[in-house]
Parts: sequence; C-alpha cells; structure tokens
Amino acid sequence: MRIADYLISGWSFFFRWPLANARQFRPLGVFSGPVLQSLVFAIFSCFGLVVLSEPVRYWAPAFGLAGLSMLTGFFHEDGFADTADSLGVSKFDSGSSLEKIHTAFKDPRLGTFGVSALVLLWVLRLNAVAQHEISIAVWCCICLVSRFISLWFGLYFSARSEVARNARSSHVMQSVEPVRAMIVLCVITVAGLGVCAGLSEVLFAGQGQFAVRLQWSSGPLLILCSAIAAGISYLVFSALVRRTEALNGDLLGAVVCFSELILTYCILRFF
Repeated sequence: MRIADYLISGWSFFFRWPLANARQFRPLGVFSGPVLQSLVFAIFSCFGLVVLSEPVRYWAPAFGLAGLSMLTGFFHEDGFADTADSLGVSKFDSGSSLEKIHTAFKDPRLGTFGVSALVLLWVLRLNAVAQHEISIAVWCCICLVSRFISLWFGLYFSARSEVARNARSSHVMQSVEPVRAMIVLCVITVAGLGVCAGLSEVLFAGQGQFAVRLQWSSGPLLILCSAIAAGISYLVFSALVRRTEALNGDLLGAVVCFSELILTYCILRFF
C-alpha cells in the first residue's frame, strides 16, 4: 500500500482529473511524475492513432500533448505563462520590483507576456508534430526527459542555492531529502525509458514511416540532444532563480516546457 500511496501522491500532485487522494501524501511520490505523465501522453496518442485516418495519423502526438495538458489542468503551461509575465516586470534591484515579480506568479490572470508565451509554445509544439518526423515513442521520451530535467534542477538548486531555500520559495523540494529523491528520480526515469524502448515496436509498430523512431542505435544521439537541452535549460533556470530570488513551481513548470521545446527541435535538427 505504501507504493500505491507514492504513486497516488505523484498523480494527485500533477493531475487535476481524475481526482485521487493518497491515505498519506508522500512528497517523494512527486518524482514518479515524469513516468506518469509520459504514460498519459502515450494513452492519448494511441487514442489519436485509433480515431485518425491514415493520411493524417501523424497528428496523433497532438492528442497526447492536448490530453496531457488537460488532465494536468495545464499545470506546466500555467507556470510557463506566469514566468513569462514575471519577465515583463522590470527589475531594478529594489524590494518593490521583486515584490511585483512574485505578484505576477500569484496572479491568476494572464498578462501580455504570458499569453504570447503560451501561443508561441503551442505553435512550436504543433509545428513539430506537423513535420511528420517524430514517432510517438520518441515523443514519450521527450515528455519523460523534459520532466526529469525540471525535477533534477529543482533538487539541485534547492540543495545548493541560498535564494532557493528562502521564505519566498514554496515547493515540494523542501520536503524531501535531495540525494534520496535524486536516486528515485533517476531509477524511475531510466525504467521509463526502458519501457518506452521495449514497447515501441509493439505499441507503435505502425509508425515505421516516421524518420525519428526509438531504436537502441539512436540512444547516443538522444542522449546528446538531452544533454544540449539540459545545458541550455540550466543556464535559463539559474538566471531565473537569481532574478526571482526564489525557487517555485512556476519556474519548474517553465523549465519543463522550455526543455521540451529545446529537446524536440534538437531531435528534429540532428536526426
């Protein structure tokens, strides 16, 4: 039952539907999120494969992106938009400017920067799908790796950055032991990648027309693309933490979306 509590805790943290409540919330269960989200993405993408006719079946990953976002209540996209709105606040190293930045995170309304960021995010996502290059199995890996990058950075900065541990920071990272959480996150992510690779030929065998498919021989290049995405995301994330003088869920959600885009377009460029 403890394992179920961990999984349900991870589900309840990231997903708004269907509702699920663990008997006791386990913060460590949050690090099962990358696998849970990749699974939801795969299910909706498979639904897309079933309902779409052959000429337009390559749009199936768009079902995965839309379904995952809806079930999470646009969890990461909201963080991406709020972070963009916070960047619209000029910072002059004053307390009032910093307060305005954090007010932008808490404001439920979207500003010009947030709306623009969301439009750009979905245009780039759908453009990547429309290129008819990336198989669903690789999209699952993109989902998995982008979430891994965000959670890893959250753990890394919460353990090493003073501003990430101040009173303005509010995140589950403060509730777990970093080393243990890093081990759990790595094990779950590697297992998830293994499942993606093992089931890709079974679930997505009809996707042979895609140029970028999940094969063992493509592993090194996928690792290289992931490293590039992680490196660029690190520079952006560290700058955001310094600017906001805090570490919060909105910043981590923004890194999910940002690293997802970088990884997607690296794969399209190098494969």
